[in-house]
Amino acid sequence: MHGIGEVDEAGRLRLLGSAAAGAGFALVFTMLVLSSFQTATPQVLVSVGLPAALIGAGVAGWLQLRSWRVDGGYEAVVMVERWVTERQVPTGVPAEIWIPRLQAQADQQTAGWGKIVLAVFWSAMTWSMRDQHGTVITVLLLGLWAGLALWSALWVIPRSRVARDMLRQGVVVRD
Repeated sequence: MHGIGEVDEAGRLRLLGSAAAGAGFALVFTMLVLSSFQTATPQVLVSVGLPAALIGAGVAGWLQLRSWRVDGGYEAVVMVERWVTERQVPTGVPAEIWIPRLQAQADQQTAGWGKIVLAVFWSAMTWSMRDQHGTVITVLLLGLWAGLALWSALWVIPRSRVARDMLRQGVVVRD
């Protein structure tokens, strides 16, 4: 793929996961909006919800590919993730490469906290509207917001903290 490089099995699964999350978000969001105007029926789900889910999957997949391209390609993203996991950068990697890439990883902490704050507010808003939208949509939305918050709390923020600590302490270089 142009600007992305070769994507391995883990990358394809990550791309599939992004598409599934995008489809779920689009489906739930569409049904939430429609339930304000009409009763959510199986016909509405099939005629409007499923096309919205397909569009959401496409958009999320495209955004994942774009993210890899902007970050230097899939291989570069995996390489930085490996550095953060191992808490060290291999010898021979120039500072001009590892410093900006680790800084970009460290900068994701703010976005992670922002997602948690939004998930809390959206959960409260969803709960306050439970009578209007019904149990199924309320549960789906609460699950969506909980997933967003958990992803940020368990993956994004800890990894960005490690990257920040690596930059602060100076990276351990592996021989």
